[in-house]
Amino acid sequence: MASNHSKREYIAHRVLTASPVELIHILYQSAVQAVDEAVVALHAGDILSRGCAITKAIEILSELRASLRRDVQEEYSNTLEELYDYMQRQLIRAHREQSETLLLEAGRLLNTLLEGWAGAMNHVSSAREVEPEHAGRVSVSSPYLSQPPNSSQDCRSWQF
Repeated sequence: MASNHSKREYIAHRVLTASPVELIHILYQSAVQAVDEAVVALHAGDILSRGCAITKAIEILSELRASLRRDVQEEYSNTLEELYDYMQRQLIRAHREQSETLLLEAGRLLNTLLEGWAGAMNHVSSAREVEPEHAGRVSVSSPYLSQPPNSSQDCRSWQF
């Protein structure tokens, strides 16, 4: 029980101190983990756990969709929104049909997005390290960011 409490505290701290870029990374990681848990539950025949894991992944995709900014790279935002919608539909279908194939497809797509996001984070980070005098000029036009990456986050509109 104590380790569960410690884990929740760690996650809460990580989320509360994360930049907007890091929050998207955390959401992608959590969605991948939820789909993986759904696959394990499918193999175990645990319908309730599978449903909870799929619901979590769907809710994360909804959060990602809600955080998209239309004023930055509208075409990119629209493409992501369509992809999130597709993955949500596939997850619902996977649960209904008890389909490992559909779960694995959603997991692959989420992993691709996670890897791309991590690569973009590393690229921006390394660009700032290599040329610190130009750090202010590094463009981070993300369809998710509503504030610059280093701005302070005094509060979050959501909790665990």
